[in-house]
Amino acid sequence: MKLDQYEKELVTIAEEIVFYLMKSGVSMEDSQDVVQDVLLKMLENNFVLPREKIRAWMYRVAIRNYIDLYRRGKKYQEIIQSSFFQEGLSHYDQARGSEVYELIQKLPIQYRLVLDLHYFQGFSVKEISHILSCSQSKVKIDLMRARHQLKAIIKKRGLTYEDLI
Repeated sequence: MKLDQYEKELVTIAEEIVFYLMKSGVSMEDSQDVVQDVLLKMLENNFVLPREKIRAWMYRVAIRNYIDLYRRGKKYQEIIQSSFFQEGLSHYDQARGSEVYELIQKLPIQYRLVLDLHYFQGFSVKEISHILSCSQSKVKIDLMRARHQLKAIIKKRGLTYEDLI
């Protein structure tokens, strides 16, 4: 089967989302099922988005599909408070990366999530607002608060930016 460039891009983004869901604590099978549903929805309906909106839309739909998958057995608040995004942040390739990772884990989940999407996944504020279904100003505020809290945690530990590089 030969894929055109658009379909190849969709598959690449789908693989990225599977990895993201898995590192967020979702099982591999569930991650693949959720992403497969997203891909099928796009391909069956001949749903074509501009290139700059594909990734954010697919992430948002995948996250919502995952929540819907488990909503039947759990209440919505339990899903949010469970380990859905608790393992979501990447370890850095730097020597002190695990220490930075531990410091970030001390932040509230909403701040860890926006930090992960912005700095580690490379999403813009606008894309994050689409993924999380909130306003851009809320994303900016959460990023600002996350950075301030992380800075305070680093300072409390007696570390500096240079110590963590």
